[in-house]
Amino acid sequence: MLREIIQEEIPGPQDFSASIADLPIDSFGMVVLRGRVEAALGRPVSDDVWGRIETLNDVLALSSEESASRPVGSSSRMRRSYSVNMPQMAMGGLSESWLLKELGDLHWGMIASGLGSQSSSITDGGGNRLYATFTRICYSLQEPLGTISENSSLDLSGSISRFGAGTFISDINLGHDFAPGTARLMSNFSRRGNADNTSLLKGQPIIPEDCRIPQIALPAFMLEYRDRRSANPDAAIFDSEYEIVPFHDINGVGLLYFAACPIISDICSLRYFAGFSALSTVARDVYYFANTDTQDSLIFRIHRWELSGSVLDTETSLSRKSDGALMAYLVTRKSNG
Repeated sequence: MLREIIQEEIPGPQDFSASIADLPIDSFGMVVLRGRVEAALGRPVSDDVWGRIETLNDVLALSSEESASRPVGSSSRMRRSYSVNMPQMAMGGLSESWLLKELGDLHWGMIASGLGSQSSSITDGGGNRLYATFTRICYSLQEPLGTISENSSLDLSGSISRFGAGTFISDINLGHDFAPGTARLMSNFSRRGNADNTSLLKGQPIIPEDCRIPQIALPAFMLEYRDRRSANPDAAIFDSEYEIVPFHDINGVGLLYFAACPIISDICSLRYFAGFSALSTVARDVYYFANTDTQDSLIFRIHRWELSGSVLDTETSLSRKSDGALMAYLVTRKSNG
């Protein structure tokens, strides 16, 4: 079984004795491989054991280790209700920045609840603090955010599942009388490597025996992320430099805040099209690939811009200025309807 998984995840002929560092698989590919191996074994593989793997033969050897059966768990759910007032609003409707933060916090809260730990206490097997690192966030509504008015009621209800011990995916319903919607969020765990934010290392939390977060098979949502990660964006039709604003763009642990990226994209899009501020988000799919240091600048690029009547479809990206590394890719639909 493990041999078949390896052959599916690593293209071309495999040299099972070669160093994994020399094989055509990147860090996210290793996350997928690890998750599939854990699913096949029916147990997590600790960071200590995975860190000692140097060749594909070492991966195969995992099947000979004693297998401990773990419960599948029952769904971990959470629900929050809000009255949309001024703190939740911007530009006359629901604030996308506020919504992103609430979606992220709900996702993070379900992970902490399922692991039976406070968020600040989640560590790997070596005791290193782990941070939930969003890799993809996708949400859509039946009507633009701008139509969600003051004093209306909003309900967020979600459930969470996991692929292996390191990838967590939540599905959240946005309950609103006029503009209901759905959101799906995916995150991995990271720990700090060197002092800067460009060297975050993958990590996995300790999964307790009574974990209430159910395991799932490799989801298409994750494979779509992998495809986007390996793709090269189309040529840019516009680019602009953005200087990071620490008071707004940096989160509580000193990283570029996931919720800031869509807003940065909108700020820079306004430089391209003066009428952009009249449009409101209907759907957005954000792929996150890397982080950056506070003192670095970002390069914003537009790769697709299609305006049809009242609907605008765009594809944009954010990259580090220092080394050109692609940090985020955003697929967005906006409307003034």
